[in-house]
Amino acid sequence: MHTYHLSGYAFFVVGMDYGEWSDNSRGTYNKWDGIARTTTQVYPGAWTAILVSLDNVGVWNLRTENLDSWYLGQETYVRVVNPEKTNKTELPVPDNALFCGTLSKLQKPQDISSAPSYMNGNSRKLFLTWLVFVSGLFFIFQ
Repeated sequence: MHTYHLSGYAFFVVGMDYGEWSDNSRGTYNKWDGIARTTTQVYPGAWTAILVSLDNVGVWNLRTENLDSWYLGQETYVRVVNPEKTNKTELPVPDNALFCGTLSKLQKPQDISSAPSYMNGNSRKLFLTWLVFVSGLFFIFQ
């Protein structure tokens, strides 16, 4: 058995079977409820089909996890290019990103006024009043 890993992507295993793969094998693919993985197995005398969306620009390693086979050539690199005319492949950093360590000087002030507070001052007083009332009822009717 060989275990293969694809860096930079999660793919779906859509088919596995023993024997030789043919065009008719496509009719048996599971394209509806596959599990995202980065590693899959190919059994001796068998094949494995994966579904991957090549949307992560870069050069990614596809290799076997067995170092002996890796050394013998069961490794390749997949180059995914950006079809757009721009060199930018990532979105800008959001304004609310948190930085730490060396990048902490890039930290912008955070607006926490809109953060949900489940127990502000008035709610806390109301909750404590209700708790005392229920406790009193419990002791009266016990």
